[in-house]
Amino acid sequence: MPATRRATVAATASLLALAAFAPGASAAEGDEITVAACPPGTMEPAELDEACGGEALGAMFTGLVEYLPGRAATRYAVASSITTKDNKVFTVRLKKGWRFHDGTEVKARNFVKAWSHGARESANGSYYFQHIAGFQKPARSGVLSGLKVIDDHAFTITLNEPFGGFVPMLGRLAFAPLPDSFFTSRSEYHKSPIGNGPYRFVSRTGEDVTVERYDDYGGPALPAVGRIVYRTYADWDAAYKALLDGQVDFAPDIPRATGLGGRVVNTPSGGIHVLNFPMRQPKISGNADFRRAISMAIPRETIGKEFGASRVPADSFVPPPSLGARRGTCGEACAYDPAGARAALARARAAGFVPPKTFTIYYNGDAQHSRWAKLAATAATKALGGQVKVVAASVPTFADLLSRAEQGTLQGAYRWAWLLDSPHVSDVLATYRTEDSSNHTGYSDKGFDALLAAADRTPSPSKAGALYRRAEKILVRDLPAVPLFFYRNVAGYSDRLSNVHSTLFGSLDVTSVRL
Repeated sequence: MPATRRATVAATASLLALAAFAPGASAAEGDEITVAACPPGTMEPAELDEACGGEALGAMFTGLVEYLPGRAATRYAVASSITTKDNKVFTVRLKKGWRFHDGTEVKARNFVKAWSHGARESANGSYYFQHIAGFQKPARSGVLSGLKVIDDHAFTITLNEPFGGFVPMLGRLAFAPLPDSFFTSRSEYHKSPIGNGPYRFVSRTGEDVTVERYDDYGGPALPAVGRIVYRTYADWDAAYKALLDGQVDFAPDIPRATGLGGRVVNTPSGGIHVLNFPMRQPKISGNADFRRAISMAIPRETIGKEFGASRVPADSFVPPPSLGARRGTCGEACAYDPAGARAALARARAAGFVPPKTFTIYYNGDAQHSRWAKLAATAATKALGGQVKVVAASVPTFADLLSRAEQGTLQGAYRWAWLLDSPHVSDVLATYRTEDSSNHTGYSDKGFDALLAAADRTPSPSKAGALYRRAEKILVRDLPAVPLFFYRNVAGYSDRLSNVHSTLFGSLDVTSVRL
């Protein structure tokens, strides 16, 4: 399931087990830099994630739009325009003369065939294309029915239903074009992948990938760095040590920011960590006041220190980098207030809810969540004056956690995380839509659904934004989940680099870095 995969990545991102140990070479000199990365796998765009595995391909490919460094805002790249009247049917026009690294021109069919291929055959990224009409209903031609080529430089996209976050999502690596030669011989492509981005493939040694600047790049400016080696490490701790030892020039997801003399990039990430309530079990989830009491009894600021710089307290349902996000929308419900928590608990009782004597916070034991969960439980019990004993309990894996949540066997709230596919407010709000595949709480509200649908079909960003904000207010009123922490991208770099920025997904922004 798409949501399961995304949330699982969020669950384990801080302790990624990479496939290869780094060689002991020192960081390159001259016009070459070395970047810590995850194993790249098949090196097909729809198979890889920009944050782990797709770092090299992120430098090798450019899509219809591209993200501004560290931001969710996009600008046209290969596309010259993308227009729509209803956020359901989009007309895409391409810039003429943009070329792949083999010299062939990037044409409309290169996007249409690549996306259709990814939707059908990608084991990891097919869900990116689920909004497009024809997904999971392959036509004889092998092309999604929602994709139509108009001519060499134009095509249309028809979605199953309006989605306000679709264009922002097109900057994801999965939506890159593929050259004609990929479809002629995939085996040859995998020997020497051909992209259309600012860097071209040079070599792959084991899991390490080397790329070099493509001087005929069709973008507005060439990168300053001539060559990049993406080197894999056993884990991010090993990459951090290599950074301190001068073996790499950039390491993402560093466990500590010490020893770097301030050479740290810390930017908002498109991830949120929440507690989901089992809304189909009212004897456990209670009413909104009970859920508000639990939320206000958790000291996010104190507990968040367990994550170092990689988390900050959440004050809304939408991560800050998202287009349309507003800070502070959760208001007092997300603020630590023991007196307010006890008052909310009293209101819950007055409305007829009998709080359980023991309320459990569940977490997955296959990642480092024990410490914060136990601290949250102890603090919440104290804040509630012992009227409800809050305890923390481990479930072996994240998959087990979701399975038990779906089966209704959890006797409390459970940790959940969401990494945005599209850096847009609609992406996370949709996870609370009635019967959405990613709505594991079971929450349902007709007013919320209607506002979200109206916002998604409204092309005007300002008008749509007002509707999304109204929808989020309903979530704050009902609290089917409790926002706890926003994710942060924390990376370190060597003294050889300047003008260092990370992408929205935490990898090095290769277009801005300087030596």
